Amino acid sequence: MGSMLRSYFSVLLLATGIFGVAVSSVRAEQISIFAAASLQEAVSDVISRFEEKSGHKITASFAGSSTLARQVAYGAPADVVMLANVKWMTYLNNKGLLAKENINTRFGNELALVVPVSIAASSKEGVVADLSEILKSGKVAMALVEAVPAGIYGREALQSLGLWEGIRPNVVETDNVRAALALVALGEVAAGIVYATDAEVDDRVRIAARFTADLHSKIVYPTAVVTGQDRPEVLEFMTYMESDAAREAFANRGFVVLEETQ
Repeated sequence: MGSMLRSYFSVLLLATGIFGVAVSSVRAEQISIFAAASLQEAVSDVISRFEEKSGHKITASFAGSSTLARQVAYGAPADVVMLANVKWMTYLNNKGLLAKENINTRFGNELALVVPVSIAASSKEGVVADLSEILKSGKVAMALVEAVPAGIYGREALQSLGLWEGIRPNVVETDNVRAALALVALGEVAAGIVYATDAEVDDRVRIAARFTADLHSKIVYPTAVVTGQDRPEVLEFMTYMESDAAREAFANRGFVVLEETQ
């Protein structure tokens, strides 16, 4: 009887081991992505398509690039980071927190001045020369001008135009670009400086004018794998980011699709 029981349990353990291997080889894997707030809709679109195609599951956290970079530096469990400028990615890279062979830039954006739709619209978007009067009409919402990329780009643009010192007392700083957008949408401020793509996600605002690219640093979104997280499913996602489907998702949300990775 004892011999029979031992044989039974041996077969049971063997079967469990076999089936355990079979299940683990096909199960969906979890991927964690930290992405700049302005990427919320585009990245969500990509995630939806990738999950359907791959069977993997992705958890995405959206916030200001400065916040995300610091969280990763403090050890937050991220597999992939997608930030809104090169400086914060360099900050992480210099700390040895990124897999250098998996850093690239595929998408860009434009900077825009938005106002509540309740403000009478002109027949067309304004030009740079018209910004001064709009900006001096009341408070202006911007993401943190010393830390968050959208705020940094906005400050650079205003400095290039010679408007920064005059407008600075009226600037209301927010933790991220979407918070600045929300203040404009709620009518809490007269205007806001955000990405052009942000203006497309809230019908309570409209673009009053666009800043030309020569007024500020180039707006790009570098993407990287965190050191030690280059698992097969994570690399599969990075490969998917190079696909036509991913480029289409970003283009449909108004992002600039770069011809070559940088």
